[in-house]
Amino acid sequence: MQPNESEDHIDRQIRQARDEGAFDDLPGKGKPLMHLDSDPLHSTLRAQGFTARWLDLEHDIRQKTEVAQQAVKRTYEWVRQTWAGGGADRRFAQDEWRKARRIFRERLEEINRLIRLYNLQVPPKIGQKFPLKESEELQRLGLAEEIDT
Repeated sequence: MQPNESEDHIDRQIRQARDEGAFDDLPGKGKPLMHLDSDPLHSTLRAQGFTARWLDLEHDIRQKTEVAQQAVKRTYEWVRQTWAGGGADRRFAQDEWRKARRIFRERLEEINRLIRLYNLQVPPKIGQKFPLKESEELQRLGLAEEIDT
C-alpha cells in the first residue's frame, strides 16, 4: 500500500462511520476539546457537579476578604467624614475605628486559617497563597492604621 492508498482507505472508513452516525452520541459533542495541560479527572468531576475542596476554600477566602475589606473601609470613611464635619464626638469615632480594626483582625485570622487549609490542599502547579497581614491590607486599601486626634 502506498501512503495515498492508506489515507484514502482511512478517509473512507471515517466517512462511512460518520455517515452511519457512529460519531453522533460521543461525550462532549459540540464542546471544545480539553486542553492537554488540564486534568481530566478534575474536568470530569466538575462536569458532574463536584469541585475540589481547595476550589471551595479559594471562593470562601475571596468572599470573606471582600466582606472584611468593605466593612473596615466603610467604618474608616465614616470616621473621616465625622472628623471632617466636626459632627460626632471624636473619642466615640476613634473608639469605633479601634473596634473596626479589632473586627478586621479577627476576620483576617479566620481568612488566614482558611488560607492554611487551602495551601495544604491546592495542587503545587496552582500555587499557594500568602497569609494576610493587617497593616499590609490597610495600606492596600489606602487606610491609615491610626486616626489622628
